[in-house]
Amino acid sequence: MARTSKPAGDWIPETCSKADLAVLFGVSIRTISDLDQRAIITRGPKRGQFVTRPSIDAYVGSLRKTAAGRSEETKSALTDERLATERVTRQIQEMKLAEMRSEVLTLDEVTDAWGKIATLTKQAALSIPSKARTMIPHLTAHDAETLKTLMKDMLNDLADEVADAGAGADPEKIKPES
Repeated sequence: MARTSKPAGDWIPETCSKADLAVLFGVSIRTISDLDQRAIITRGPKRGQFVTRPSIDAYVGSLRKTAAGRSEETKSALTDERLATERVTRQIQEMKLAEMRSEVLTLDEVTDAWGKIATLTKQAALSIPSKARTMIPHLTAHDAETLKTLMKDMLNDLADEVADAGAGADPEKIKPES
C-alpha cells in the first residue's frame, strides 16, 4: 500500500495576522508594522492579513542581508564610513608626501620664523632714533627720546594687534622692554 505524504509545511496557514507574524518572528507588533511599511513582508488579500510563507521568506532574507552587511541600510552606512576613512587616509598620505618634499612647514617652523621676524622688526624699530641722530646731527636728545617713544608706541600697538588677531604669534617678542 503506497503511502501518500503530505508536502512539508502544509500546517502553515496561507495568511496570518500581525500578531501571528509577531509570534512567528519573535518580535513586537510594532516591528511587524515597520516591516510592512518597508515592504519586507507581503500583504494578504484582506486588511490586516499577510501572506505567511512569502512574508517569512522575505523577513529571513532581509535578516541574512543585514547580517552579511548587504542590506541597503547597512550597505549605505558602511559604504559612507569606508569612504570617509579612505578620504582621511588619503589626505594624511598626501600631507606626509608634501612634508617629505618640503612643500609644507610645520607649525613650530612657522612660529619660529615669525618669532625671528618679530625680533628683527623690534630691533630695527628701536634703532631708528639713534640712527636718526647720527644722520641728522641737529636733532636734540629730546627729539631722539620722542622718536624712541614713537617707536615703542608703534611696537606696543603692533603687539596688541597680533594678540587680538590670535595669529599664534607671541606679542611679547614684539613689545619693547620698558
